[in-house]
Amino acid sequence: MPRSPEVTDAFLRFQAARRVHEACLCRLEASFIVGSREQVELSISALLDSSQTLADRLRDQVFAQLRDDGIDPITRRSF
Repeated sequence: MPRSPEVTDAFLRFQAARRVHEACLCRLEASFIVGSREQVELSISALLDSSQTLADRLRDQVFAQLRDDGIDPITRRSF
C-alpha cells in the first residue's frame, strides 16, 4: 500500500537528521584526534543538538505513520 506524502516527507526528514547526526559524530572523532579542547566542546554540543533533532524527527515519523494508519498518535485510538 502506498504511503501518504506526509509519511514520505517525515521519513526523508528523519533520514536527513540521521545523516547530520552521523556527520556530527565524525566531527567529534576528528576533534579528539586533533586534540583541540574547544573543538571537542563544540562537537559535543553539536552532537547533543543533532541527537535531539534525530529524536524529534523519529517521533514525527512515527506520528505520521500512525495517522496514515488511522490511529490518533496521542491517544492511540482509531479515528
